[in-house]
Amino acid sequence: MGAQIRVYRQKISSTTSMRKIFKAMELIATSRIGKARARVAASLPYANAITRAVSAVASQSEIDHPLVTEPEQIRRAAVLVITSDRGLAGSYSAGVLKQAEGLFEPAPR
Repeated sequence: MGAQIRVYRQKISSTTSMRKIFKAMELIATSRIGKARARVAASLPYANAITRAVSAVASQSEIDHPLVTEPEQIRRAAVLVITSDRGLAGSYSAGVLKQAEGLFEPAPR
């Protein structure tokens, strides 16, 4: 009976220590997300200025460039898939890949 209690206590202590690790990981991730959002917000004025500059150049001249003209028929599109390579992501990578595969449709022949 004493051996079973010892096993249960070990499981409880390991669960408690894992909970502490997960909490620390969550705090670190929250901090990183906050910093990334701040960087995105700080870069928006630059992105808007570049967009306005390209729009002004495109509207003032008759440039026939793929970046300033809209194609008549879109033949290709790029899909960027970001998955996890390690950690406690669970089935995140499998779910992302499944969603990405759902975006593809066979090319018309």
